[in-house]
Amino acid sequence: MTVQEAKISSAQEVLVLDAELNVLRAVESVLLEAGLTVTALTSAERAYDQVLNRFFSVVLCDLDTPSLDGAIGFIRFVRDKSPLTAVIAMTRRTSFDVVAPAFRAGATDVMPENRDSVLSLRDRVVRAARDVQTALGRDHLLSEFADVNDELVRKLMELSGRATELEDKLLASDRESSSSANLLGALQLLVVDDQPDLVTELEKALPADKGWRVQHAQSGGEALDIATQIPPQVVVAKESLPDLTGSMVVKTIKASVPNLVAMLVVPATGGREGEVKMVEQSRLHTLIPRFKSASDLVAQLSEVRDALQRKVRERRHVKIFQTQYLEILQRCHRLQKQLEALMNEKK
Repeated sequence: MTVQEAKISSAQEVLVLDAELNVLRAVESVLLEAGLTVTALTSAERAYDQVLNRFFSVVLCDLDTPSLDGAIGFIRFVRDKSPLTAVIAMTRRTSFDVVAPAFRAGATDVMPENRDSVLSLRDRVVRAARDVQTALGRDHLLSEFADVNDELVRKLMELSGRATELEDKLLASDRESSSSANLLGALQLLVVDDQPDLVTELEKALPADKGWRVQHAQSGGEALDIATQIPPQVVVAKESLPDLTGSMVVKTIKASVPNLVAMLVVPATGGREGEVKMVEQSRLHTLIPRFKSASDLVAQLSEVRDALQRKVRERRHVKIFQTQYLEILQRCHRLQKQLEALMNEKK
């Protein structure tokens, strides 16, 4: 049982605080006859403890227990700790100086405390308990509606994702390119290196039928010219070039291609191991710490393509979600807002 459900189930519980035992028992008796669950106390200290540890739909307190100031402080305490609780004050004195502070402290109502008012007091408490229970039920319904709506969105998103993956798997089983691969198309790979060895190996390992289109630039200037005409999606640049540094080439291209995947290559020379670094925004992190051959780079580039393909798949399943389910979810949202407005009118 949730906290909200527990409150709803206990919405018929009433706390009565009055230092006069005979009045306390009389009020307790009439409320019990009305079908309410009553906790009757003469001690304000115990009443504070009860409010801290239990939920009461109604707190009925005497304005002279333990004193007017003490009762006003207790009303404020109840309103602070249990805002949904209706606080009804009882008093034999009906002067403005007594009644006004109770209302200012947050009392729902102030009722006369005498023999002739017992039945009206009972009816007022019963009505307050019913109103609190109704409010709790309304809030619980709206909360449950929102939870169901969120769960529906989550499940429909999952369904869209599974539909996208299933379509790709079926195409793969028929040896056809998946829809995600088709949407991604051929990746434009620009290799910037003044030596031909690396690009030759990459062209062999990443042919067009595997979704790659490899271009080669032997200098930084040539790379910038190529990038201006056909913006690459992936750049592999040698750090040391005849005219510019690979870092400068990557930075310049990235300024016009924000989603560029860029790698800087430092070849092995003079007995020193090479390395490949990934350029992410203004940071570099080592991708291949011991770069020896093009095959090391091919594996990383294949991972890049897979990652980009996953992004395309995610966009596809979001599109499927929007196409097939967005309208019904918008209707659910409108109904939720209408329900909230209707219930607020009844408060």
